[in-house]
Amino acid sequence: MSPTLMELREASRLRSAKDGDGTIAAFYPFWDAQYRPYLLLALERLPREQFDFKPRPEMLTAHQIVLHIAEAERGWMNHVVGGGPDEEWVAPHEDKAQGWVTVHDAPDHDALRAVLEREHRLTQGWFGRPASELSRVITHQRPDGPVRRFTLHWILDHLEEHEIHHRAQLNLYLRLMGIEPPSI
Repeated sequence: MSPTLMELREASRLRSAKDGDGTIAAFYPFWDAQYRPYLLLALERLPREQFDFKPRPEMLTAHQIVLHIAEAERGWMNHVVGGGPDEEWVAPHEDKAQGWVTVHDAPDHDALRAVLEREHRLTQGWFGRPASELSRVITHQRPDGPVRRFTLHWILDHLEEHEIHHRAQLNLYLRLMGIEPPSI
């Protein structure tokens, strides 16, 4: 039987870096214990008929926010870190005033949960590795840009912060729809 949200919440309050002693997980004790579960709860509260909600025309829709979280994680971990192909799942609309266009098919809650889980597995694969890997420097160059260098630590911190940022955005959208977001 899977633990309830309340059980997860209580257990996560006792987590610390010691739980991943010597591994990358020590630096991210709350990502899978708190941040991701509350993103999934926000997704559950988002009604399918409100997937296209956005407060202003130039902004991401609620659906695109969730897809963008997975897209960014894939871009950083699969493409930049892993050297795999880059894919754009939420692309700029040709009319910037209209915001964004969804390119990747994730039509319902199950598809969005699946893509979030699949792309997060790339990140989770690093959690059991030695903490010394965090200083690994990754060099990356976009086709139209300069060569940039990042530590793995910076990339993972960036992704965790990115997820928290967009989860908050999704929670604000829920409030604007008149829906109580999950308590964090």
